[in-house]
Amino acid sequence: MSDIPQSWKHKLKPMEGPRWPLRCRHVFAIEDVLRLQAGLWPRDMDDRWAIWLDGDVLRCWRSWTGTCIYEARLTPHADGSATALMLDVLDEPETYARATTEEAELQRFEGVLSLIRQLRSEAESIVHLPVD
Repeated sequence: MSDIPQSWKHKLKPMEGPRWPLRCRHVFAIEDVLRLQAGLWPRDMDDRWAIWLDGDVLRCWRSWTGTCIYEARLTPHADGSATALMLDVLDEPETYARATTEEAELQRFEGVLSLIRQLRSEAESIVHLPVD
């Protein structure tokens, strides 16, 4: 197993500072929940986000600063999916220039989450050829 998650986990802290709570009602498919539990960990300077579901708390950090920008508590469902009813956004202008509307900020959050789906898509597209 890679030591990349461990090298990041000790650096990243829960959200600190003022929060802007938003109703999001985002439903995560079981595949997304599993991927979030494994985490999305930066491997180089081009990777801008670290994303991890720690227990029932989803956090998204900027990789360059280690600042937690998004935090949401997920409610699990019997089928393995989960829902985030509320999303806390860091509300500290010196650190993060949040969007001016709730809708725009939720779109930003969706953009970050798309990284998880993109990874899942890439993994599913890998063709496994039989070895002769």
